[in-house]
Amino acid sequence: MRVTQATIGTSRNYLALDEDLDALKEEIVRACAAGGAFVDVRLSGERALSVLVTASSSITFELLDVDEEEFVEDEASESGRLHIDGDYWIE
Repeated sequence: MRVTQATIGTSRNYLALDEDLDALKEEIVRACAAGGAFVDVRLSGERALSVLVTASSSITFELLDVDEEEFVEDEASESGRLHIDGDYWIE
């Protein structure tokens, strides 16, 4: 399974599995060219993040291939969501 980790400033999150990374990159570039704009990013776990993107924003994307065995069920989660590395939610 391939997941995408987005680092925006100092915040790290996983994108929703069906997030269109190429379209998101294009939207970020348009926001920079316009002098700044908010860009909505869909994250795993049915969360959303609205990011003010400017020419000085730091945004990176890391593609990770992970095995299903690397996921650990969160016993406290009634929704059955999963996490990897103990910190970040995966749908």
